[in-house]
Amino acid sequence: MSCPKSLFANLPFCIMWYSNVENFKNANGYTIDGIWYPRVTSIISIKAKPALYMYYAGLPDFKTGEAIKTKSAAEGTLLHETVEAILRKEPIVIPETIKPAVSAFMDFYSKNDVIAHKIEERVVSKKNNYAGTIDVLATVNGTMGVLDIKTSQAIYRDYSMQTSAYIEAFKEDLTLPPLTCWILRLDQARKCLKCPATMREKGGNIKIRGEKTKCEHQWSEVRGECEFKELKTFESDIQAFLACKTLWEWENEFWLKKI
Repeated sequence: MSCPKSLFANLPFCIMWYSNVENFKNANGYTIDGIWYPRVTSIISIKAKPALYMYYAGLPDFKTGEAIKTKSAAEGTLLHETVEAILRKEPIVIPETIKPAVSAFMDFYSKNDVIAHKIEERVVSKKNNYAGTIDVLATVNGTMGVLDIKTSQAIYRDYSMQTSAYIEAFKEDLTLPPLTCWILRLDQARKCLKCPATMREKGGNIKIRGEKTKCEHQWSEVRGECEFKELKTFESDIQAFLACKTLWEWENEFWLKKI
């Protein structure tokens, strides 16, 4: 895959090119029981992300943004894997770099009845022709649902499209009760002891937010954050996801006709 050199080559919305159909299939979906399905996250990627574009535009160059993104993804994966190991009740050694966030999760875990049924398991919607990989199918305080783990600084509306796609796929399994979905957001940052500002380091990039006045910041130790939110807008969310799928199919019509 490559990006054409142009005025917009420093921003992450360049056209994606594939050398052959297998390259396209591997990059965008899963083959399950001999049938190829587009991936949920690939479908959602068709939606514009203005905040992300503005973030990239504020960096020295595209390469810097990609380096930050790669390192952030590795940090997020480490936190995901650690939390999922805890849910599996596996013995683990918690890396120092993510201890504050894991500590925040453990506080949540100790105060709620969480039973993990499936972790990192693939789901398929044969009705709507897509597949995805859930983080956790769990029962939380007596209610069953999809638990999606995020390592972002906030819960973004886009997340609801992803979880709605998983719920829609699970609805095809008639052995399951009606499911809800939650976002479990885990993060860590330093707080200023003099003002409302926070300092967050992600991917080697340090960002200070919430500054309302000039302040000679006095930063706390790194503190973990845990936010747990139930999403209750399934009907509109699944419609938005399926609309993304229609647009994604239009955008990739050339390759889809070859499959």
